Amino acid sequence: MKGKFFILFFIVLLMTVMALVACTPSVPLPDLVPANPPGMFGYCNVDDSNNLIVYVKNQGEADAPVSWVKVQFSLTAGVQDISSAIVAIPAGETKSVSFAIPSGCFNSDCNFTITVDSTENIVESDELNNTVANGICIG
Repeated sequence: MKGKFFILFFIVLLMTVMALVACTPSVPLPDLVPANPPGMFGYCNVDDSNNLIVYVKNQGEADAPVSWVKVQFSLTAGVQDISSAIVAIPAGETKSVSFAIPSGCFNSDCNFTITVDSTENIVESDELNNTVANGICIG
C-alpha cells in the first residue's frame, strides 16, 4: 500500500512540476540585426557626404535600448574600426546611423563588416546574428 501511495504521489508531483514549467511565460527580448536597405547591394548606402549609412533592425519582441554599432573598414593600410551609438529601437522598427568612410577604403572597392550591439550590452533573443561579414561598396 505504501508503494502505491509513493508512486501516486510521485506522479502527481511530476505532473505539477511539468505544468509549472510549461506555464512559465517567456520574457520578450530585442534582437538587433544589420539591415540591408531595399534595392541596395552589400549593405552599401552612401550619402552625398561619403558617409556609410548603416541600418539596424530590431526584429525582436521587446524594445532595444541605446546600443553601439561598429563598422570595420578594410583599407589598403590595414583595418580601421569606427563605433557609434545608435538610438533606442522599438520592437519591429529600423533606425540608421552614419559612419564617415575613411580614405583608402575604395581600392577599388570598399569592404567592411558591420557589428550591431558591438559592446554586447543588450540581452537578445539571438546573440549570433549581430555581424554581417560581407559588406561592400563598389568603387
